[in-house]
Amino acid sequence: MPKMKSKRGAVKRFKITADGKMKKWNQNTSHLSHNKTHKMIRHNRKARYLNATMTKKMKTLIVK
Repeated sequence: MPKMKSKRGAVKRFKITADGKMKKWNQNTSHLSHNKTHKMIRHNRKARYLNATMTKKMKTLIVK
């Protein structure tokens, strides 16, 4: 039986940190920023961490 392939979209969007948390970068940052508030632009610069339930689901997509 062949190896399981990882979902390439998930690999590009999520990263597993050293302590096992799942890190993601924010959406709504690439263009049309003149319609967004300065607070939204500022807060979206930082990455976020997924909660435990979503981390478990996403780790199944990123099988290495």
